[in-house]
Amino acid sequence: MKRKLFTIAAAAAAMLVCQGAFAAAVEQDATAPAAAASSASPANSSASDHPASVDEDRPQPAPRFSAAMKNSAGTGTVVVMVQVGADSKAKSFHVMMSSGSKALDDEAVRTVKGWSYKSAVKNGAPADGYVQIPIAFNK
Repeated sequence: MKRKLFTIAAAAAAMLVCQGAFAAAVEQDATAPAAAASSASPANSSASDHPASVDEDRPQPAPRFSAAMKNSAGTGTVVVMVQVGADSKAKSFHVMMSSGSKALDDEAVRTVKGWSYKSAVKNGAPADGYVQIPIAFNK
């Protein structure tokens, strides 16, 4: 029981850290002038900083949700936290919010393992980062 509580607390803390980093990046992007964002000057390099993300330029496979899985596992949404390295490769996967079904949770992780990512950029250089991915399973 203590281990479960620790895992839940650690997951909640990681989610808050990621949400804070994402909110700061969004706020920074919203307040940075367009000229500063496009400048190549090292003094303005932080204006182009951004969190890790899914590579929207590449196709991302959809989860497999068979009729048998729909009947046995039901429906729900799984949120998977992916650690993305500076080399844009996924380093780790963690279910942040379970659907309540191990089958759906496992399929969500299997799905995002096949996706492509873009690394975070910090001070103008690629850096490790995190991305939260919701995977919805609906009938």
